[in-house]
Amino acid sequence: MFRITYQVAFYLEMMQMGWQEWQECLAKAKAIVEEVRREYKAYKETGDKAHKDRADEVKRTLPGACFQASDFEESVGVKKYNEGKKGRWREQIHAYLSGLAVIDVDYCGNPRELFERLKSGFDLRAEGVLLVYISAKGEGLKIVFRCRPEWGNLICNQYEMADRLGILEFVDESCKDSSRLSFLTGPDDVLYCDEKELFNH
Repeated sequence: MFRITYQVAFYLEMMQMGWQEWQECLAKAKAIVEEVRREYKAYKETGDKAHKDRADEVKRTLPGACFQASDFEESVGVKKYNEGKKGRWREQIHAYLSGLAVIDVDYCGNPRELFERLKSGFDLRAEGVLLVYISAKGEGLKIVFRCRPEWGNLICNQYEMADRLGILEFVDESCKDSSRLSFLTGPDDVLYCDEKELFNH
């Protein structure tokens, strides 16, 4: 079982996520992500930047998980909103790696169709894939998988797995940071989840 962390407040203070928390986050995210997608669609149709700004604002209220870290060392905050406060702040320097990495698949066309191609072409469990879900704007996928030490660091694992799955052209390299938060979406967006491995459920 892998322990993953999720945000409590300010996208920084973290606590461990189990299966129950996962279910609660998905339920909470459902209505929020619908609004994100409505605003983003309106932006694409009209070009009105106000819709994009609203989509980004609403997106920041989504629950988020940090799959790459199993926990964060307690530290004293140094930023404006946590200065002098002790907490498990989401900072890379204080991360305990979980053994997981995330591929952020952006602008891949139809993410459900891409997933069906992956599912038919690969044994996802054998490849070490634990979770696949549609990202907040509805135009990409998040793919969570077990790291392989022989592939190197997080970004190397990300590229190796993406190359293996034939999706290298869609990779957003920003997930190389071990403290990177992945916004969660609704239960209908979860296309594949090995709950036994992720949550011992």
